[in-house]
Amino acid sequence: MQRQLLNTKEEHEMENLQREYDEFKQPDVDGDDRISRTEFNMYVKTYLSNYPGLAEKDYPTFEDFDHDKDGFVSFQEYAQQMGVQAQQAELDQYYAQSQGKTGNKEAQKANALYDLYSSSTGKDGFNDLYAQIR
Repeated sequence: MQRQLLNTKEEHEMENLQREYDEFKQPDVDGDDRISRTEFNMYVKTYLSNYPGLAEKDYPTFEDFDHDKDGFVSFQEYAQQMGVQAQQAELDQYYAQSQGKTGNKEAQKANALYDLYSSSTGKDGFNDLYAQIR
């Protein structure tokens, strides 16, 4: 029974990581497993045009994702930034609740981001999971 639970957990983690990798690959137009500033800006423009309720200020900047400042966003940097965003969403939830709001919208965002992020920080580590989907 425990082995089955472990297998189910691993499958869930792989599905989450695959979903995160698929999202990462959307702006990667040239397929080189990294996102250039140009690719990032084109993706943000398209994304925002599909969601008119969002403003550019609501979307993280290229610099937020490019942790090593090499001019490209790797999948690892992307996954790390998703973790940062998940933490910020959780803080937003607490703030909304402290202001007398329900914080439900913020909680949903935080939970979704944490679910994606947790797949890359599991017991096998990010690089092992990443290698499995490549």
